Amino acid sequence: MIYLLTNFIIGSCLASHAAVICEHYNQSDFIFTRSHCTICHSELSLLDELPIISYIFLRGRCRYCHGQISAHLFLIEVIGGFAYIQIDFSKIEGQLTAILIFSLLLVAIYDATHSEFHLVMLLPAFFSISYHISNLFKAELLDYIEAFPILILLVIYIFQKKLGSGDLIIYLILILYFNAHFANQVFLFGSIFLLSQFILEKKNFSKKQAIPFIPYLFLGLIIQLMLN
Repeated sequence: MIYLLTNFIIGSCLASHAAVICEHYNQSDFIFTRSHCTICHSELSLLDELPIISYIFLRGRCRYCHGQISAHLFLIEVIGGFAYIQIDFSKIEGQLTAILIFSLLLVAIYDATHSEFHLVMLLPAFFSISYHISNLFKAELLDYIEAFPILILLVIYIFQKKLGSGDLIIYLILILYFNAHFANQVFLFGSIFLLSQFILEKKNFSKKQAIPFIPYLFLGLIIQLMLN
């Protein structure tokens, strides 16, 4: 339990920092900038930045102006905690997976708010993949066959402008780091999450509305990581 709790805390802290990076991405100091209230712009203390705990303690409001803090930040921190709950940080494999997860979390947060992301956010993921490039030569033919139908479908949807090219990039990253079966399962779970929200909130969706898919893929990634 201590191991799982420690991982959850680490994950929530990384998720909180990822949210700050996405919020201040277009600023020159977006990596090391301190968090501030988006309403009164007061700089937050370290106690105010404790993931999850500070939100609950302050009842979702700013300590200084008492303005409402977005529940999305709380949700991001909880999701980040579960994303890292199974990671073994004592091994290089676990550390590489942690880097990959952080990179994909950055993309998911930014895609959720901007319906796009910057490729530079995937540099940590590419770093992790570089250690797994030998897996391409070890993979069996069945692995490539399993990935082929999904790749064709994604390409068709991209040309029909039903999907963004970012979804294809994420799929390839998952194949290169894990395997085709893992990537397919992530996409399956992500699709189930998206379909479930669509059914529950059908009235709020417009036919012309672009729905970011990568946040749902990240949820699918969490489920698949916990099942492995």
